[in-house]
Amino acid sequence: MGDCRRGRGRQGARHLQPTSRGLYRALQSVHEDEPGHAVDVADVEFWESIYAAGTPPWDQAAPAPPLVRVIEETELPAHARVFVPGCGFGHEALWLAAHDYHVTAVDFAPAAIEGLRYRAQAAGVAIDVIEADVFDLPTELGGGFDALVEHTCFCAIDPHRRHDYARIAAQLLGHAGVLLGLFFEVAGTIEEGPPFPTTRSDIIRHFEPAFEINRIEQPEDSFSRRQGREWLASMRRREI
Repeated sequence: MGDCRRGRGRQGARHLQPTSRGLYRALQSVHEDEPGHAVDVADVEFWESIYAAGTPPWDQAAPAPPLVRVIEETELPAHARVFVPGCGFGHEALWLAAHDYHVTAVDFAPAAIEGLRYRAQAAGVAIDVIEADVFDLPTELGGGFDALVEHTCFCAIDPHRRHDYARIAAQLLGHAGVLLGLFFEVAGTIEEGPPFPTTRSDIIRHFEPAFEINRIEQPEDSFSRRQGREWLASMRRREI
């Protein structure tokens, strides 16, 4: 497990901004000194090295407009409890907290957690920020959340664990809980991830057993670099 200290990894760090090489190659550049190295997305050090280096290649420094819109359209209960898995620097979590939702945000990269805590303090908002693996959440976390906001977590986890992820999402939600997700559409092969291949049918196949999918569409208000490459979904947990 990585240890996060102030300034760790800053000296000589690379800012992993997207280039024509694409997001995959930007992520692979973390291990450019290890030819043929296969990325282990379950290894916290891989993600820690990215966050400690500065701005991740997928980070837009703002909440995703389609997610903001679908959250507003869903009309969650006042002060709803919202869970944000794989939160990174937490732009959606910050937006939710600023709008008086009770937010729990989880990531297992210490630098991401440190970054979100710093941003929350600077913004004057309260977020329950937890350093944990989404597949090994603390038991005291419990469930009963009104909503789960998914953004780029699904495409980053091992594809063989997607059913587990959908099951955990359903378990975290309470009666009539909703999952609001913005899924990054990715082509290619599993060997080229992360991000791993994600299509509309993948989303339906993995989530439909536990969720009633109300909508899944390509939004027109994505960030310009992601136009036509995202799926916006709204789904409600099925009653068990």
